[in-house]
Amino acid sequence: MVAASMEAKRLGLCQKSLFVVPNHLTEQWASEFLRLYPSANILVTTKKDFETNNRKKFCARIATGDYDAIIMGHSQFERIPISRERQERLLYEQIDEITEGIAEVQASGGERFTVKQLERTRKSLEARLEKLQAEGRKDDVVTFEQLGVDRLFVDEAHNYKNRAKRCA
Repeated sequence: MVAASMEAKRLGLCQKSLFVVPNHLTEQWASEFLRLYPSANILVTTKKDFETNNRKKFCARIATGDYDAIIMGHSQFERIPISRERQERLLYEQIDEITEGIAEVQASGGERFTVKQLERTRKSLEARLEKLQAEGRKDDVVTFEQLGVDRLFVDEAHNYKNRAKRCA
């Protein structure tokens, strides 16, 4: 992944790569990265960087810095918010998918239990959407879209397998 990232940068395919690795391996990843590319300009996160007081400043550092790569732990990555617009779009897409699913099940004469379950899921998504639209931003942290990351590498990606899209 390190070589793929640096080659993509060399070829002009990306500017800033983000590596999301298990929390206990961030330092090891950094040392291996620098062993392969000693002159690389990388930023490695620590636990302190994502404490409430430091998160805003650190995310701004990612956004404004000219780094070849940023290496952070899974739990730190999950704390970076996505934009409100993207959250709303994802929720609308999920609601539309479920509405289509309900129509398909009803058209095919499917079980009432399945329809009720899908309707319950749709209602909970609609409630999350209403809550999102009603509340203001909690903190003024830079969103993922504003970080300037154009390539994402996830080590141990199976941790995210079969996860529902989380928007909040």
